Amino acid sequence: MPATKGYRKRMRKLFSKRRMRKGLSQYMIEYEIGELVHININPINMSTAPHKRYQGMVGKIIGKRGKAYMIEVKLGSKTKQIITTKEHIMKYKAIVNQSLVSSQVQVQQK
Repeated sequence: MPATKGYRKRMRKLFSKRRMRKGLSQYMIEYEIGELVHININPINMSTAPHKRYQGMVGKIIGKRGKAYMIEVKLGSKTKQIITTKEHIMKYKAIVNQSLVSSQVQVQQK
């Protein structure tokens, strides 16, 4: 049988999810326009998931459409816009840590 060339090929093992704690905290977070987010595809709801090439990328929220967010992602030399719901994104924590470090450095320099 020939290999499939479909949109979700080779995704069963890639996005399998193990048992983990349940909670609603990630569904309660509201994101602001201009905020950086980390794309982490949740395999429970695949209908609103972005393509697997965007897994693990960092993007910037540029708008909102209903319950979904428009995210701008740099892919090579191009910028792409993807539309996905909040269960597939999370806040990018490196920026928060970087701002804390920069404020501590400014205090030490004074």
